[in-house]
Amino acid sequence: MAIGIQGIELIAKKRVKSIQAFSLVEILLVLALLSVLAGVVAGNLGAFIKGANFEPPHRVLKKAVLDAVYYSSERKRATYLSYFEENATFLVSDSMGVPLAEHRVYKDLSDDTIRDASNIPKVSFHAVGPLSGVEGDSTNYDEDELVLPRVVFHSGSSVPFQVNLEFGEKDTEMFFDPFSGYILEKEE
Repeated sequence: MAIGIQGIELIAKKRVKSIQAFSLVEILLVLALLSVLAGVVAGNLGAFIKGANFEPPHRVLKKAVLDAVYYSSERKRATYLSYFEENATFLVSDSMGVPLAEHRVYKDLSDDTIRDASNIPKVSFHAVGPLSGVEGDSTNYDEDELVLPRVVFHSGSSVPFQVNLEFGEKDTEMFFDPFSGYILEKEE
């Protein structure tokens, strides 16, 4: 038996521990993949930064309307929703003109953004006139009579109103519920 144990010991002593490491090709491959990934991220970094400065105007408008409903209901006083095109801001204020909430489309409005008129949303508020006629689908008021400089909210409700929003290549018409402030789907 001693001979068998010595034979195993000799075999074990002859075995050299192998060194485990990455080859040069593997290291270069990993560096190449990391540089490609860094290039993709760096190329889109400008778009990420620019996108963080901007929020879609229709989303900002929805927030502003809900804030106006909330403040009028909470304070039991009239609140007003206005839009200022020069700085692309929806403003909720009280009857004295004190701002209650400010909702900006751009966090920082740069001179480059202002120079390009398509970057600034155009917003107009319109009252929805009472419907009349045989089918009940028309109003006796002209469009000019229904234009609102600002929308009044009182005790959590407003006049029925719609908003025309022009931004970029898209024109959007949104009808708001006078009580909840949510957008109403127009029946076709």
